[in-house]
Amino acid sequence: MLRKHKNLFFYSLDCLKKYKMRTIVVFVVFTFAVAMLSSVLFVKDGLEREAALSVVKAPDITVQYLKAGRIASIPLDYSEKVTHLDGVVEVRPRIWGYVGVGAYTFTVVGLDLSSDRLPTGLESEMDEGRFLSAYDAGSGRVVVGPLLAGMLQLHVNDTVVFLSESAKAHTFAVVGIFSGESSIYTADLIVMSIQDARNFFEIPQEYVTDLMVYVDPEAPIDNVAAKIVTLPNTRVLTQDLLIRGFKTAYAARGGIFTTIWTILLAAVTLIAFSQAIIVGVQSRFEVGLLKTFGFTTLDIIEIRLIESLILGVFTASLGMIIGVVYSAFFNAPGLSQILLGWAFLPSEFKMPTHMSYISIFSIYTVTVIPLLFATIVPAWLNAITDPDLAMRRATA
Repeated sequence: MLRKHKNLFFYSLDCLKKYKMRTIVVFVVFTFAVAMLSSVLFVKDGLEREAALSVVKAPDITVQYLKAGRIASIPLDYSEKVTHLDGVVEVRPRIWGYVGVGAYTFTVVGLDLSSDRLPTGLESEMDEGRFLSAYDAGSGRVVVGPLLAGMLQLHVNDTVVFLSESAKAHTFAVVGIFSGESSIYTADLIVMSIQDARNFFEIPQEYVTDLMVYVDPEAPIDNVAAKIVTLPNTRVLTQDLLIRGFKTAYAARGGIFTTIWTILLAAVTLIAFSQAIIVGVQSRFEVGLLKTFGFTTLDIIEIRLIESLILGVFTASLGMIIGVVYSAFFNAPGLSQILLGWAFLPSEFKMPTHMSYISIFSIYTVTVIPLLFATIVPAWLNAITDPDLAMRRATA
């Protein structure tokens, strides 16, 4: 029995060579469609994974201040109010904003360096130099991400000048550069002390951008967040809310492309169905001859299904390889801007690519199964034809 199926397998390979036009048409269009679909899914998976890694570095709860429905600077006295709530271990102020460098925008974060709770993992993601310490408070020292370092060719002990919103030039000394292997959280990041950030953004002493709240591990974060939100004009963001927001954003953008390429795969399936019918007409004599030699209807259907299975698995695998190369090595031109929603991306930015098991399974599913269904009907119609009648029609 095993030998029989083995022989049918090799006969199916010969059929793929025999009907070259069908094989080439299905191979080319399926490979192209799968390559684009896999690029979208792998980049989306990469962005979601990086977002999850970035959120881990965030505080348990971020407290923002709303004024007329817009985010505004929060009074520092809110720090005392939040500190006295049950379940809160520590509250640290933070000042952050954006600075333009050429055509690009970078994120500036000012941290309270006296805190023992600096963002988790940042100290271990250094490519050059060191992270900031309490001695760097108000000293004009910064740690920059690999994007800015690559654009300006910065190294440790170099100086860099940023122009503030008030058109004032501020000079900073680079003491560290984040690793290029770190997450997108640090890619465009510029970290300085909160005193330097306050001076750069000209924020009054009694205000900060937001508050970083750290919660007792024994206390439910949602319960603490519910207490904080009772304070006037506050909005709270938990880690869970941030990660769900990132996933929703990337999934929505990726879903548009996934829908488009799924429609394309459906069109390709129709092409495969058409080609299978054409091959069915061409192979009537062959089918009649096979049945004369003792092949059953199921044997003929199995041959066609094996053909489709080989073609589907091969095109899906090759398409995924092309998709990974396009995303990881060529940085997904055209796709990255849409998924990220940024107007400009420096050439130094590398799109995160991740091949999740769910995406791989989905690609094989939407490739192989439709191709099998597109083959089985023509194969069945061809196989149930009387051998003598099939040979007569084929030679007529």
